[in-house]
Amino acid sequence: MRKEKFAFLLSPWAILAGMIAGVIIGIKFKDLALYLKPLGDIYLSILQMCVIPIMASAVVVSIAKLLKSHNESRYLTKILKVFIIFLFSASLISISVSLIARPLLTVSTATQKTIGSMMLQNANGGEEMEFGSIMKEIDSRYDSSLLEKEEKPGLIDFFINIVPKNIFTALTNGENLKIIFFFIVLGVLINFISEPAYNNIILLFEGCFEGFQKLINVSMYFLPFGLCALMADQFAQVGFTILISLIKLVMLVYVAAVAIFFVCTLVIGWAASNKYWRQFKVLGDVIIICLGARNSFAAIPAAITGLHKGLELNEDRINLSVPLGVTLCRYGDILMFSVGSIFATQLYGYHLDLQSLLIIIITSVLAAVASTGAPGIIAVTMISMILSPLGIPSAAIVVILIALDPVLDPILTLINFYPNCAAAALIASDKESTYGFELKRKNCKA
Repeated sequence: MRKEKFAFLLSPWAILAGMIAGVIIGIKFKDLALYLKPLGDIYLSILQMCVIPIMASAVVVSIAKLLKSHNESRYLTKILKVFIIFLFSASLISISVSLIARPLLTVSTATQKTIGSMMLQNANGGEEMEFGSIMKEIDSRYDSSLLEKEEKPGLIDFFINIVPKNIFTALTNGENLKIIFFFIVLGVLINFISEPAYNNIILLFEGCFEGFQKLINVSMYFLPFGLCALMADQFAQVGFTILISLIKLVMLVYVAAVAIFFVCTLVIGWAASNKYWRQFKVLGDVIIICLGARNSFAAIPAAITGLHKGLELNEDRINLSVPLGVTLCRYGDILMFSVGSIFATQLYGYHLDLQSLLIIIITSVLAAVASTGAPGIIAVTMISMILSPLGIPSAAIVVILIALDPVLDPILTLINFYPNCAAAALIASDKESTYGFELKRKNCKA
């Protein structure tokens, strides 16, 4: 079987056709949707099976190599500070926009309960749950009198629960936050072992990543069919009314993306000595590549050229910070996770307080870092890291975000990349150090 013959299945049009077919089947042919449900469940399970191996491999290798590298080590602290600030800023902007627009996402109580029941059943792996536990959970989410009495997880409990007492238990239960914490620690620790052992572990994880990456690549050919089955099942249960909420969600993502993009343009303009408008000329190719090709890595050469030659920023720092940022910092995923989480809380009627918001801010960044190197469809499943500490099942939200991927992918790719240009510009622009160096040189000549 030659892959070229089936390349059309990878096109956005094929994916969109599968999504539309699933919606039509779910609304008009509910009996057929019932037969398609097992196929959708199997496809989603295969994708979820790849999450932990890809996530663990990417995190271990990225952290280990970053700590091992001695190139430009004097700028490493500044790079990390800028990356951390940008990551949390992206989350804050996304959540702020979502909270402002949250009342517009309101759906009927009947639709909320239907989605809530569907999410609970999907979160249980399709296994039958006790009727009492389902009703208790649904009532606690949608009965306003009980919402006020509900005991929500505290921020301290959240940090305590990140540390796994037993990594194998965490793996068995799919507790992604605990899993990612363990592999972050592992990525740090292997820098203190012997060189041969270090190389063997890196090779092991790189091989694991490559193997599951190939499985994902093959599964992408079945995405239109899998998405059709998944959408048919979801819409057979929820009905047509959810479409309105999905349109609102798409609009919200784009509004938040525009807000982040605007902030980045201000940062780049300031870092490049007030060249606010020139950036659109020298980085125009970057924007086109991200929106058209939907590939962050393909835009790296154009970004390096634009930032260095077009905006006259330090070449060495640009060469280091742009590829590193694109690899480690997935701002588009932060946007998707933040907006998707607020959308999920609105569907559930979940009352957000300060602690809940802090958990969303922190976990959206952690989930984005954990999804480093993972394909977009796998990265979507990481939203469970945000919703699980809040007690909100994520299965239906995952399906919704997968369904919207063809529409959201271009703008999310741009947001994955353009903040990295802003971060690189800030890192490469060291005005005080530059002026200080020139002053010292003049004093020496005198």
